[in-house]
This record gives sequence, structure tokens and C-alpha cells, in this order.
Amino acid sequence: MQKYLYLYDSTRVGILMGALTIAPNAKAAALSLQDAVRSATTNSPEIQAAEAARTTSEWRKTEAFAGYLPQLGLTGNYLLTKKYVEMTFTPPGSPRPSTIPQILPTTNWVASAQVPIFDGNATKSRVAAASNMLDSATQTVAWQKFKLSRDVTLQYYKAIAAQALREVAKQNELTLVDHLKDVQLSRKVGLATHYDVLRVEVQASDAKAEVLNTEDNMAMARIRLGELMGLDLGQTDLSQVEPTGALPLLDAGTIKAPKNANQEGRADLLAMQKRVDGLIATSEAARKHYYPKFSLFGQYQYYNNQSDSFTKTADFRAASMTGISMNWTLFDGFSSTAREHTTASERVENEANLTMKRHRAKADAEFWRRKFQYFTSILSARRSDVTKSEESLRLAKVGQKEGTRTTTDLLDAEAELFRAKANAINAQIGSIEALLNLELATGQTFHDFY
Repeated sequence: MQKYLYLYDSTRVGILMGALTIAPNAKAAALSLQDAVRSATTNSPEIQAAEAARTTSEWRKTEAFAGYLPQLGLTGNYLLTKKYVEMTFTPPGSPRPSTIPQILPTTNWVASAQVPIFDGNATKSRVAAASNMLDSATQTVAWQKFKLSRDVTLQYYKAIAAQALREVAKQNELTLVDHLKDVQLSRKVGLATHYDVLRVEVQASDAKAEVLNTEDNMAMARIRLGELMGLDLGQTDLSQVEPTGALPLLDAGTIKAPKNANQEGRADLLAMQKRVDGLIATSEAARKHYYPKFSLFGQYQYYNNQSDSFTKTADFRAASMTGISMNWTLFDGFSSTAREHTTASERVENEANLTMKRHRAKADAEFWRRKFQYFTSILSARRSDVTKSEESLRLAKVGQKEGTRTTTDLLDAEAELFRAKANAINAQIGSIEALLNLELATGQTFHDFY
């Protein structure tokens, strides 16, 4: 299959590559599609935010694992001043009470450890929730990159199409200016009328206005491309975002069985499903607040209650203990119950949003599949129109030389050719837009634009 449409100038030697290669500015560095996508991915705030959210989820998963791990602690105390607590009691057989001070250690080091052994599987649910949230964040990053690459690709080719339309409009303007000169000369020698001159002047004026319009469209397309690339448009020359290359020619065979494409492979839908799973696990963890929590503990003390020295090791003593502890919260003011029901409601909300998005994805896939088929069919017809218009123009030129065709016939043939070129360009960018949107709707890649 021919890879490019060649749009021929009707009055000049030279070939304008229509669907659509524009010669790059020699002063500007060539901007490839890969460079544009790479710049957008590097500078995108959306991707940076998604990456930060994924990092947060990684640390939350680490935090959730703390429920399985022992807690170790070390504390130390040294008393600068003290007044002992006194205890008074009467020993058996003694007529007088005695007072004994409660001697506290001046220096005291305490090492403690606590190992959880049962919490109603709340930790297991928290770890499962954190894992699902991390998977959701990872899929979100993947979707943001996928979507951004498609947005940049579309805008990149729209900029190329805008350049091609500008060139078509300029060629049309130059052709009409030359015709105007010829008609004015023909009028002087009596071969043309004032009507012919006025007709060409109107067409030349319209062509000049169309050139201005296409130049504005080209500038706006580049500005939008630079915005997606994350460039500072206030300090960026538009020549730095001048894309190079040609629009790819697509046909109906580009899509492999898209009608029944599985939208479940879309990263954003996977992210939403993982978030729902995470909320389910979070709700289960909150529900476990009814269970008592058991753990093993141990403590070792190294203390001095014989002197005020913290370096005289002979005065230090040791004490230790181990045991099992239970912590059972019987009532917490309904805070755990509220957290459980809040998470459950959030889960229902996310499930509803996921269902709506799945339905929307199926509708979008069918819509863009039909649009792609339409534009590929139209593109084939428009390419045929270009060929027919070129032949029509050739016959009009021959007929003019033989005296069987008028200048009006030649102008009409040239107008049809430029109109056919513009229609071919619009049909081609339409097929590219439909395919890229179909890829976004299905989460699949049907064509390698790189």
C-alpha cells in the first residue's frame, strides 16, 4: 500500500507530500514523536502526582506489616533530684509505727519487647488492603502514561495536519495570484472580460483569508502540543515544537477484532477494581475491633538504687519479666464502628463509579470503532478524489490550450483539486483520532505510531 498521498501543485513543478509531510524548518531542531512523548511524560504534573501516590501506597503497605513485627523499645532515666515516698506501718509486736522510705533507682535502663500473637486477623486485612491500594496506584501510573502518550500522539499529528493544510492553502493562494495576473493580461488583449477578473480576485481574496486561518490553526496546534509536553510557552519558540514526519495511512485492517474488545484490560478500570478490593479489606479490618488482642511481652531492667552514680557498675542490679498481655477494647465511643461503615459506604460509591465507567468504556469503544471505519472508508474515497481531480485539471489545461475549455473551467478544476487535498488530510487525521480514542476506550494498542 502506498504510504503517503502525493499532492501535486497544479501550476508549479514540485511535489507537496500530502498526508502529509511538511519540510522541517532548517533552523529548528527536529521534534520526533518519541521526543514529544518523552518530554510530556517527564514534565507531566499528573504523572508526578500519580508517582507520588504510588510511593505513599508503598509506605502504607510497609506500615501495615508492622502488625506482624515485634515492637522493641529502650528507655533510660536518671534522677537529678528526688524525695522518697515514705511508707508507715507498725510491725507485729512493736508498740511504735515505723517509717520506711521507698527507694527508687537513680539510674534506670529498661529494654522492652512486645510480639503480637493474635488480633482477630485485623493485620492480615490491613496488609491485604494496603497491597490492593498499591496495585491500584501502580495501575493509575500506567494509565496516566498510556493516556498521555495517546493525547500527545494525537496532538502531534494534528500539528502535522495543520502544517499540511497551511501548505495546501498557500499553494492555492499562489495559484490564484498567478491566474489573476494571467487574466488581467488576457483582459488587456481582449481574451478575458471584467467578469473573469472579478471572479479570480474574489477567489484570491478568499484564498488569502484561508491562509491566515490555517496559520492560526497551525500555531494553536503547536501551542497545544507544547502545553502537553510541559514546556513553558512564555519562553518557548514555537519552532521548537515543529513536528516532523508524515501522517500514517490507516485502514480497516489496522484493528484486530475490536468489536468484542475486553475493556477489563484498561489500567484505569483495573485501578478502580483494586481500590474497591482494598476498601473491602479495610472494612473487614475495621470490623475486627471487637476481638481482643493478645501479645507476648518481655522486659529487662538494669538499675542503680544504691547510689547516685551512673558509672559505678557494682551498684547496678538487674530485673526481668515476661508474660502474655491482653488488650480488649469494649467500647471506644463508636469510632471503630463509624470507620467500618464509612469505609463500606465508600466501597459502594467506588463500585457504582466502576460500573458506570465500564458501561461508558463499552459505548466509547463501539462509537470510536464505527468512527474509525467511517474515516478509513472516507479516506480511501478522498484519495481517489485527489487522483481524479489531478486528471481533471490535466484535461482542463489541455482543453484550454486547444480552446475547448475556458479560464473558468481551469479555475474550477484547480479549486476541486485543492479541496480534495484538504478533504484527504482531514479524513486522515480523523482516522488517526478515531484509532487513538479507540485505544483509550479499550486499553489496547492497535497500531505502533513510533
